[in-house]
Amino acid sequence: MRDLTINRFRTARGKILHGQIERLARHLGRPVAILDVGGRPDYWDNVGYDNIGEIRLLNIDEDELDRKRMSDLFVSEIGDARHLKNYADKSVDLVHSNSVIEHVGPWPDISAMASELLRVGRSGWVQTPAWEFPIEPHFRLPLLHWFAPPVRRALLRASRDYGSSDIKSRRYHVDRINLLSYGEVKALFPGCEIYVERIIVAKSYSVRWGPWGHLR
Repeated sequence: MRDLTINRFRTARGKILHGQIERLARHLGRPVAILDVGGRPDYWDNVGYDNIGEIRLLNIDEDELDRKRMSDLFVSEIGDARHLKNYADKSVDLVHSNSVIEHVGPWPDISAMASELLRVGRSGWVQTPAWEFPIEPHFRLPLLHWFAPPVRRALLRASRDYGSSDIKSRRYHVDRINLLSYGEVKALFPGCEIYVERIIVAKSYSVRWGPWGHLR
């Protein structure tokens, strides 16, 4: 049941992003060049490749460059989401990031990434899980992310994947993920539209900006 729910949200999100790309291509009069920050090629199967000229996958980890490419549209490069030094202001048709911004570090790093994405992208799409949702999506444990780090570290013992880790490893894992609330997302991306997925409460946020009207 959980996988069916996730796939339903993912499919709906993919359709909205597909529509955004279609409108942007129409606005530009040509296929769209995309910078996918922290991206993987298989993600785009859910979105589709219509109206896309290139997808540049930027990752900080060289291991990501070895992932199998699904299409000649993909180009891989090493870079840091917090400092996109190779990209001038508004030099990217669409800057995209899926469930990455919560992984880059504490608030100064998160803020730096948000500022860089807004700087380089004429339009953008940034998705991140919602802090308000009671199930932590990375560890799949209830309420974990609502507690202080020492408590999170202790609760991580209940995780199937991380429960056997030593205390240093558990602390590393709880510190490396910082979920964002709606207010924080709004502050990071002022003036942008925020699409909210809900299961009663917010489950995830997708921020977007660009030359079009409203989401629906």
